[in-house]
Amino acid sequence: MRKAGVGIKLAADAGLLCDNNPSQGAGYIERQKLRDLSRQVNMAYRTESRSELLRETIETAVKELPAFKIHFGDNKIHSDGTEKSLVVAFGDFHYGADILVQGLYGETINEFNHDIFEKRMNKLLDDVVSICKKENIDKVDLMIVGDLIDGMLRQSQLMRLEYGIVESTMKLSEFLATWIDALSMFVEVDVFAATGNHSEIRPLRSKNREFEEENLEKIIMWYLDARLRSNESVFVDNSCRRYTLVEVEGFHFLLLHGDGEKNIDQIAKEAVNMYNEPIDFFICGHKHKEQEYPMGMTDSGNSVIVRVPSICGIDRYAQSKGYGGKPGAIAMVIEKGYGRRCVYPIQL
Repeated sequence: MRKAGVGIKLAADAGLLCDNNPSQGAGYIERQKLRDLSRQVNMAYRTESRSELLRETIETAVKELPAFKIHFGDNKIHSDGTEKSLVVAFGDFHYGADILVQGLYGETINEFNHDIFEKRMNKLLDDVVSICKKENIDKVDLMIVGDLIDGMLRQSQLMRLEYGIVESTMKLSEFLATWIDALSMFVEVDVFAATGNHSEIRPLRSKNREFEEENLEKIIMWYLDARLRSNESVFVDNSCRRYTLVEVEGFHFLLLHGDGEKNIDQIAKEAVNMYNEPIDFFICGHKHKEQEYPMGMTDSGNSVIVRVPSICGIDRYAQSKGYGGKPGAIAMVIEKGYGRRCVYPIQL
């Protein structure tokens, strides 16, 4: 009885009980709900305001940079009249990492740093332009599947970072802007991206995807949008979400990084329900290796999951998990009314 009495007293002190006005307890609950709602609204407002301020700061900084030169001459590739685009899927740059993976006999399996990254990206540029010339394609859709920078998910990563994560983000952003601008000399370019896990900022020891909006890849896409806005041959989708839906020549692509997905088939099925329409291609990365398998059918043909190789190649972590492969990217010719005509595996 004594414990029950203490409980009643605590409730009364909190305003949940009132002898004279039985409705006061309900009123307290309603007031508490309003306070909780106000707190959530303020938190959301602060998050949005912080993002807007950061985006405005980036745009102001970009305006002070020298503009890219206007491209003279007729370098543009002309279509043969067929409505088709080249989808170029790539990701897992892990820019800023200094990687050396050796085999059983001390041989070098993979070496990676910012110089090697730039060489591989320049080769990718040459290969994409060559494919467009061969296929008479005048439109490229770049689909980037996350982990553009290496980040600091684990303490061991501190030993392999060439730059801090902020410096890596800025260096990579300007390099990508220059790279995309160079590609636009030949074709129209649309750029899309999904966020990865290595680019997350995890404050106060927060867990994976706990603060999805706090992701440095969003900053990279904001930068690209601001930097290339004056280029009429380039469109940058600056939303950069965990899942990004893209339509190419009437076919639907869903971009995602693929981390934490124990069963990518289940994620694919959930995405179909989420968007309430068939998805023809699920493009993901994360495992640093090329892989493809069907997960169903649509009216247009098979619905397939495509894992793309990484730009950085195999690292020690991937090696320890037993996966990973050669650096590369995947290019697909998508034709309106038909779908995927052919695939070009690009080795870097």
